[in-house]
Amino acid sequence: MATMTRKSVPLDALVEETMERVRRHASPENAALRQVTGISVSDDTSDAEVLRALLNAGRVAVQERALENGYAALAAAQDDEDRAYAAARRARRRSDAGVDE
Repeated sequence: MATMTRKSVPLDALVEETMERVRRHASPENAALRQVTGISVSDDTSDAEVLRALLNAGRVAVQERALENGYAALAAAQDDEDRAYAAARRARRRSDAGVDE
């Protein structure tokens, strides 16, 4: 089991406003948080739980961006020979799939 720690984090007005919007069940922020993290919050959810959910959403967003950046770098590193090889493999798979049908 992972060890849980408690951190003290200063909050500015923007974070406080976001926390309030996230707590409103019908708000776009509440729906977005639920979509990104699967975590549902409401008006009686503690500040700590709301912050934890928002932190988790940020973690997910950072991981997704890191993957996107990695895929973009991989695509940028490919040369014409790499693209031709990938196209040939795709054509071969389509051809092999057609034979099995």
